Amino acid sequence: MVSYLSYLKKFCKSTPLPEKVSHKSEFHVILSLDLCRIHGGAGRERKTGAIEEGSSAMAMIEDYRSALRAGQRAYRACVARGQSPYLAVLDDILNGVNIVAQEPLGLVDIPAESIVGTKTSGRHTAFAANFMPLLEEDTEFAIKWSNLCEAHLEEGIHTPIIAYEYLNKFYVQEGNKRVSVLKYYEAVTIPGTVTRLIPARNDTLENKIYYEFLDFYKLSKVNNVRFSKLGGYAKLQTLVCKASEEAWSDDDRLNFSALYTMFSQQFYALGGSALNLTPGDALLVYLSVYRYSDACQSTPAQVRENLSRLWDEIKILTEPHAVQLSLEPKPGSEPLLSKLNIFAQKPSQLKVVFLHEYDAKTSAWVRGHEKGIEALKAEFGDRLLITNRENVSPEVDAEQILEEVAHDNADVVFTTSIRMRPACLKVAAQHPKTKFLNCCLNTPHPLVRTYYPRTYEVNYLLGMLAGILSKTDRVGYVAANPVYGVPAAVNAFARGLRAVRPDAHVVLRWACAPVEGQPLDFSDRQDITLLYARSSSEPAGSDRDYGLCRRLPDGSLQPVALPVWKWEVFYIGIIRSIFNGTWGSEASGKAVNYWWGLQSDAERVDYYEELAGGTTQLLNLIAEALQKHELAIFPAGGLYAQGHVKKVPQGDNYTPKELMEMDWLGECVEGALPQYEDLDVKTRGLIAINGLGSLKGMPL
Repeated sequence: MVSYLSYLKKFCKSTPLPEKVSHKSEFHVILSLDLCRIHGGAGRERKTGAIEEGSSAMAMIEDYRSALRAGQRAYRACVARGQSPYLAVLDDILNGVNIVAQEPLGLVDIPAESIVGTKTSGRHTAFAANFMPLLEEDTEFAIKWSNLCEAHLEEGIHTPIIAYEYLNKFYVQEGNKRVSVLKYYEAVTIPGTVTRLIPARNDTLENKIYYEFLDFYKLSKVNNVRFSKLGGYAKLQTLVCKASEEAWSDDDRLNFSALYTMFSQQFYALGGSALNLTPGDALLVYLSVYRYSDACQSTPAQVRENLSRLWDEIKILTEPHAVQLSLEPKPGSEPLLSKLNIFAQKPSQLKVVFLHEYDAKTSAWVRGHEKGIEALKAEFGDRLLITNRENVSPEVDAEQILEEVAHDNADVVFTTSIRMRPACLKVAAQHPKTKFLNCCLNTPHPLVRTYYPRTYEVNYLLGMLAGILSKTDRVGYVAANPVYGVPAAVNAFARGLRAVRPDAHVVLRWACAPVEGQPLDFSDRQDITLLYARSSSEPAGSDRDYGLCRRLPDGSLQPVALPVWKWEVFYIGIIRSIFNGTWGSEASGKAVNYWWGLQSDAERVDYYEELAGGTTQLLNLIAEALQKHELAIFPAGGLYAQGHVKKVPQGDNYTPKELMEMDWLGECVEGALPQYEDLDVKTRGLIAINGLGSLKGMPL
């Protein structure tokens, strides 16, 4: 099958180009016009057909009338919305704006949809806000517009416009009628000599996004993609397989422009204009599922089909509460409506598949899930057909194996590695009948549900125990990776520590970013004898925090208390919801995240030391208070972060979303979040999938 880009190149080679083309940007605008000829529909055929039949003059008059009607419709629509019906005037917009720099960009291919106004107020009322004319057809303006129209169809408009760019929008100083004609003929880009006006930095979202664009533009020279949220440009750089500071070649720009043009057309064809999103926002979702190289080789029909499968994923970006957070398991009984419906389809048997990145022999993480699977088998017996796959590489073979199990009619697939989430998304889009779940936290994907324990609750108990047992005011903490939920777990540990030792501090180090001279066993610190750390007996690939340890004089670690994630609670609860018919009722078209804690019995603390009676009693009382929600680990009045910065919840209490996305460390924590550039390639990949969005250089 011929790719879209190859088709365009072939089409352009077979299309006579004007002899006066003197700059490659003019070739690009001709390419844009060829796009219009390919996808312009019957209206474009009528125009060119009329000219070929020798009816040029009448066709130009009819074209102006058509453009005038489009302008009048846009005028009325703006008035109805209480907006100015004319072109925006940059001089008025810049009134009071601090412009800190002017940068000449030279000759630029300007995205036609980004040309939104005029530099000065002169004649701006001759055009509606969409650049279509408003003056009657018997005016000199109409004659000049029609002459430009005829010149464009006969030999093309070659003279670049002159424009200013401000916040990635363009305002015409010279060439308004040329823009009007080219927009009428649906040109994708228009060549222009551009001067960029750069405003001072401020705290507005638009300004922050623009400064992200400036960094992206230095590398790519791409100006036709826009985002409505922060982090979009950094994520796009990653998704097109570029390093964070890698420049784009001319071929890179041409390939991306062809893909983006095609994608935008399909986005709007599916109703994207009704969403409060840009095509760029949707493209990030698309490229998170379908590889960039595959997307560039796709036809418009393939992109449309794939995009339609992801439409719920894209629409969810527009909903502020698009994630249905399950904080406790649903009751085990069958729902009343399901009982009343004698025709309800409830499965009698399920094919369930588990995929692990490592194996139970070498990974404590996998062994924990294995215990949950054994409990699942005991609970449902022969009602389940369970397949267990180990040592599945997320990058190499996860996608292929997921395709195989989906084709084999698997009903439910659990993937126990965060790094398998991209493969899950792609395969889930192709196999809507299979239910996919990924063991991670805080993801807005209706196609793939997630499950994870509320680790901060048991960490609070471990922090209290550390405060009781420690003989100093310093306790070590080794965090694995800065993914969602980890800062909250660190801060909860610190809160528990200070609950019993008010002057204590947590010394934080990262397993993913070791620092020379700062070993993860804190052997360089004589004042630290207790630490929360990864077990030295487990392989590095286990990604398993071991819990609270005592560092002995010989340097070995002795376990004191271990947080245990009871995966059987998740697996039994989720499978039961499918058997009793509540799986579908939980979603309501939203993403579902299962985030269960102490109240659900989804986690516990195992103690490896005999504790004093008072200590055991205290910890049990605190655990019971947490289960009943009688104790708030993070108080409603807020906390102080490092630097004595007050952090206050948006509402009366910290919401689950605020806890999951917490990206700051408490004032009593010594250490910092790791820098993105200090992470290895594997960890960067993990962070890109499920990491804190505020980490410098990290794709969101």
